[in-house]
Amino acid sequence: MVGNSRPFLLLAATALIALVLGFTLPAQPKILGVLNDLAHAPVFGLVALIVLRLIHLRRQPNTMRLSDYGIALLIAMGVGGLIELIQPFMERDAELEDLLTDTLGAGCALGLMLALNRQTRPARIKSAGRIAAATLGLLFGLWALLPLGQGAVAYFERAAEFPIVARFSSPRDLYFISSPTAHLSLRPLPERWARPDDALSLRIDYSAGAAWPGASHDEPEPDWRGFSALALDLTNPAEAPLHLAVRVHDAAHDQRYEDRFNRAFEVMPLSRTVLRIPLRDIAAGPVGRSLDVARIAGIVVFEDSESAPAGGFFYLNKLWLE
Repeated sequence: MVGNSRPFLLLAATALIALVLGFTLPAQPKILGVLNDLAHAPVFGLVALIVLRLIHLRRQPNTMRLSDYGIALLIAMGVGGLIELIQPFMERDAELEDLLTDTLGAGCALGLMLALNRQTRPARIKSAGRIAAATLGLLFGLWALLPLGQGAVAYFERAAEFPIVARFSSPRDLYFISSPTAHLSLRPLPERWARPDDALSLRIDYSAGAAWPGASHDEPEPDWRGFSALALDLTNPAEAPLHLAVRVHDAAHDQRYEDRFNRAFEVMPLSRTVLRIPLRDIAAGPVGRSLDVARIAGIVVFEDSESAPAGGFFYLNKLWLE
């Protein structure tokens, strides 16, 4: 019976590893990407327990030692590292965050198993040791769940603040904000343009040599029906006009310029201004169809001159619907 169980355990471990390599959830909405990464934790928790069982089966008589848990953890981490090395050859990114999640999942499972398994030698591990193992396992599990909790808070706050589309009062407000073309930071507005009720603003510093530096809201609250305009509060601290562009796309966007809303603005030097874009204009933006204002999927605000000035920046203070 013992001999027959080894092939089954090896097959189960292989299937779990193949699942990690062969199955991914879509990257959008962002919460699916979080769940995709989180799935590494239970998978490698099971892999670690399988390895522990295989170590156990090699012993005659079958006994389990405290050191076996460390060996199982190291083997699970090694498998996780090997997967990350393989992934670039499968046109997927190798990520240290995934290896950390693998380790946390394995540590959680092994810690709880050590706390519950009375057969581990030395035969009388003190209750304090079992409590410590359970606590460490639970802490590893909570650490692995942290990104899911952060995502849940971000979605809750996004819905609670609507019709404010984006404000920048804390680092949590950047959860859905990204930029491959600029450095983003939260800063107070210079005193010249600041108002008593201002939160922080998003300072958008142009990356060297990057075209169209700006910021993207990758997943705004999607249903804009019932509103009349999108408003943007921004500040141009430069002594030259800011050539700004705003684009909005829906879930059906096919990545063509013609299949979204695009509008250019010129913001006066040394000024703070509010730009308002009628939603009827946004809906009429794509060529050949209407943009679906019930399924808004992204907003991008960026500098739109042919060459962004070196060292340039502007502030995005807030976005909201009216």
